[in-house]
Amino acid sequence: MMAGELFRLLAKGIHPETGELLPPHSIVHTPDAIRLLFALAEEFKGTNFNSVKRHARVKLTPDERREKNRAEGKPANAYLPWSEEEKQTLVVHFRQGCSIGELAALCERTPRSIAIQLEKLTLITAEQAAEFN
Repeated sequence: MMAGELFRLLAKGIHPETGELLPPHSIVHTPDAIRLLFALAEEFKGTNFNSVKRHARVKLTPDERREKNRAEGKPANAYLPWSEEEKQTLVVHFRQGCSIGELAALCERTPRSIAIQLEKLTLITAEQAAEFN
């Protein structure tokens, strides 16, 4: 489908793929959205979406991810998968009586992440893990 045609349909409140009317509470029915969609339809008339190249997502290495996390004020290992070794370290320290806060600092993860992992390892209940939402 051509980009201009897609934006024009949205501006008219029509789902571009199904042809059905969009619900009355949809954002496309607001005056600002309608103006924007018609402007986009004009700007992109004749452009085929299939020919528009998307930016490739850059996959960060684990070290780059840790550096980015620290720069954003997050724990270094946030959003990184848990290794089996990290899980075993978590279990050992949990069984030694470390609190979730202490484990979070030790593992460089959020308390929520620690709670979820402990729940997966069946060391705490779902109710206990929910306290760290």
